[in-house]
Amino acid sequence: MIESKILELKNQCFALLQNKLEVITKNSFILSKIDEIILFFMSLTLFASSFMESEKLGIIAFAVICLTFVKLCTKKSSKIVFTKFDAAIIVYFVICFISTINSELLRQSIHGFLKTVIYILYYFCAANYFQTNKNKIRWFFILVSGLCCIEGIIAIYQNFSGVEQISTWQDTNYINPEDAIARAYGTLKPLNPNLLGGYLVAGISYVIGFLAVSFAKKERKRFILGIAVFLICSLAIFFTGSRGAYLGLGAIIAAAMLLVTVILNTDFSFAKKIKSLWHKIIVTIISLFALILIAVPKITKRILSIFLLRGDSSTSFRMNVYHSSWNMFCDNWILGIGAGNQTFREIYGLYMITGFDALSTYSVPLEIAVESGIFGLLAFAAFLGLFLFDAIKYIKVSCDTNSLADKAVVCSAILIIIGVMTHGLFDTIYFRPQVQFLFWTMIAMASALIMKIENKEV
Repeated sequence: MIESKILELKNQCFALLQNKLEVITKNSFILSKIDEIILFFMSLTLFASSFMESEKLGIIAFAVICLTFVKLCTKKSSKIVFTKFDAAIIVYFVICFISTINSELLRQSIHGFLKTVIYILYYFCAANYFQTNKNKIRWFFILVSGLCCIEGIIAIYQNFSGVEQISTWQDTNYINPEDAIARAYGTLKPLNPNLLGGYLVAGISYVIGFLAVSFAKKERKRFILGIAVFLICSLAIFFTGSRGAYLGLGAIIAAAMLLVTVILNTDFSFAKKIKSLWHKIIVTIISLFALILIAVPKITKRILSIFLLRGDSSTSFRMNVYHSSWNMFCDNWILGIGAGNQTFREIYGLYMITGFDALSTYSVPLEIAVESGIFGLLAFAAFLGLFLFDAIKYIKVSCDTNSLADKAVVCSAILIIIGVMTHGLFDTIYFRPQVQFLFWTMIAMASALIMKIENKEV
């Protein structure tokens, strides 16, 4: 936990306001139920992500921000608390602001920067909520798992019903047309299979968290239900045809196996039978996914197309965009070009290879570097690194200090970073609000738990 004079002064101001408004708060039904209202709007943000357009999602998330400010001004003992990785994301925010005001396209850049403001403030507001409402964490696992299950079922239906493609999403020059995947895109706006793949990659971390918490609490029926939802979401990811999502799912499963092994060695080092069972489960999971690849040659060929490079039109297109975007970064490596895809599109035109127009760099690290320069990329990388360091440190502590269910939540946050960022190496779906809100809500939940043990150590 970070201590600073500025933060202390802010909290003193909030405490003063809380004392002044105490009478009003006690007599107001709305102010006395402020946490419940925040919970409603946070839930609504995630629920609406499955069908609502980006601008409207931003309005709902902004309501969470406003309500949190009201809470800080009125509810006793409410205060702002930051972790080490929060400091890194604040530095990233400041760098983005500097890049924005120095952009050659100031108006377009401000529009893009406002999205960053919403996302980061939403994260801090969610973290503030979970710091005093840790019992609500499980509700979000249930909510998102349910939403992902519905999207997964829709995607599976779209695949088997032969959904009509609304764009040219798969190169059929090197495969038979019969082997092309009818790429499912669900109900997310805008309709796009890569967006659905990125959403499910982020969401499946919640499903795994739901599974792990159910196991830790010995809730057999919920655990079996969680397995069913996991299989539905995994199959749906395959049916999106999003190769980046395939890689993200693979990274999540590999990381989950490693994290479970770490926890077994930390808390169950004496239980040889459990370890033996876990080894069998690993073999079963690997065999299951191998069976899917063997039984569905369409998926196998889609995965193998990753290695065709210039032989696949989609991959070749991305390589051309990477080349142009790299040149953009080299010319603007200190401050970047400014935030937002509007800014990117106008400046990208000066660097693009003719015929290869693009909305983004198709790579999260490259996008951050282009928008906010090398220092923005370093700050964001520092945030991820510091969070992962604290999260791994948290799960390696014995369960005498941290409950197994809490460790499952922190592990889920590690998984969402690994999955989303692996996908993000080859696509910028991360910048869509549907994925961002899932990402930041998960980080906020884990942040509240990590902060809890840091307070104990202090």
